[in-house]
Amino acid sequence: MKPNILFLVLDGFRADLCVGKNKTSITPNIDKLVKNGIYFEQAISSGMSSTPSVSSILTSLYPFEALVQDGNLFKINPNIVTYVDELKNRGYYTHAIIQKPLAHIGFKKIFGENLDTYDQTKEKIWSGLGNEIIEKLSRISKRDSWFCYLQLYDLNLLIYPKNEQIEKGPHEINDSKFGKNNYERIISAQDKWIGKIIEKIDLENTLVVFTADHGLESGAFDEELEKFDYEQRQRRIIEPGLSLKMGIQMKTIIPFRKKLASRYKEYVNKTKEKRQEPEKIKLEKLDISNYRKRLMEYTILPKSNIYDDRIRVPLIFCGNGLPREKIVKKLVRSIDIFPTIFDMCNLSNDQLERRGKSLVPSISNLGFTESNVFIESSVNVIKSPDSNVVGIRTSKFKYFRDRNIPEKNVHLFDLKNDPLEENNIASKNQQKVVEFENELKKLNGKLDFAIKKTDEEIGIDEAKDIENKLREAGYIN
Repeated sequence: MKPNILFLVLDGFRADLCVGKNKTSITPNIDKLVKNGIYFEQAISSGMSSTPSVSSILTSLYPFEALVQDGNLFKINPNIVTYVDELKNRGYYTHAIIQKPLAHIGFKKIFGENLDTYDQTKEKIWSGLGNEIIEKLSRISKRDSWFCYLQLYDLNLLIYPKNEQIEKGPHEINDSKFGKNNYERIISAQDKWIGKIIEKIDLENTLVVFTADHGLESGAFDEELEKFDYEQRQRRIIEPGLSLKMGIQMKTIIPFRKKLASRYKEYVNKTKEKRQEPEKIKLEKLDISNYRKRLMEYTILPKSNIYDDRIRVPLIFCGNGLPREKIVKKLVRSIDIFPTIFDMCNLSNDQLERRGKSLVPSISNLGFTESNVFIESSVNVIKSPDSNVVGIRTSKFKYFRDRNIPEKNVHLFDLKNDPLEENNIASKNQQKVVEFENELKKLNGKLDFAIKKTDEEIGIDEAKDIENKLREAGYIN
């Protein structure tokens, strides 16, 4: 019988807060997964937000290859065969349990009637969702050869005011022994349920994959930064005007509604920038580290980025007879996860033209060579503030620059000596910049890294509903 597969994604979980000296959360069950399995301590996601990251994982392609633009939204190219489709073809029963805002990127097409969604604004793992998941997993686990994709989005509690975080949060959020900030206290609360979920499966014939789609800056916040973040979120709130409300109600005049909505978004973005400009000026005068300044700058006016706060993720493989207490120090990629699953489960892999490769050789360190990771700042919707950069990360360096103009926004960091990416050394290392540009050209000869548009655009009402869900979930700032 083919092994079962539990694919568990902790949305927004940073690698440095899973294992290591920075971790202050209490996570005996995640620690147990690390101890009883294989931990890849240098795993990198190609995307910095959920849509590009998850699309990349499921297809083993880079985001610009896996996604298509559908109006203002991005989704998995429906013409691409995902690895979940391949599992179906091999007789697997496939199921997914995800937050509602993620459904639009292609999960409906991939999982069909076996897709369960939850409302992340009301359902948290500690307030009933955990029991629902366990009940569903108990039914799924009775089948032969099953695959279950489970994504937990409890960390989106952090986008709400402090009083709501306390009111809707777990009891751990009020106790500093569970972590230095609310981010880590939520991880402590999730860990208890991760243990209950793992208890429901047979690890003898189930492969558990534990990872994250991306990280979050808020994991690095202290009490002062948490307070600053809340203040900036309040400053950025802009109530819709009367003209917008009237325009949205005029459902029969679709072109007018589109034009009005577009203009209003431009107005909101410009208003936020103007409102936050004094905060940016004050920040520039502060005598603080470049890293702390970057965290505060992101909080003042969030813009997509590909610093390691966002793209370095935990990755654990456990169960199904795998080695225990194995730490792999080599650089690996999220796009390698599914080729590795197929290798570990002795399944034939028909998607040989994909970017990812099996990580099994890295476990024994026989014949494994690190691959550079392509990274990009693709976001969930095209209207999100975006630094619009592409780059390469190796185990020693990170390079990125503007997606369209190679000479613009050029950054190079020596990660061994500057792990917080505070000192841009690009101007002093032109030869290294040229080397990375050559690497980018190997990936895309045109160097445009463009995401294609689809002809299958969704309707304006559905698009607006999806966009509202994304904003409510914190996917759009």
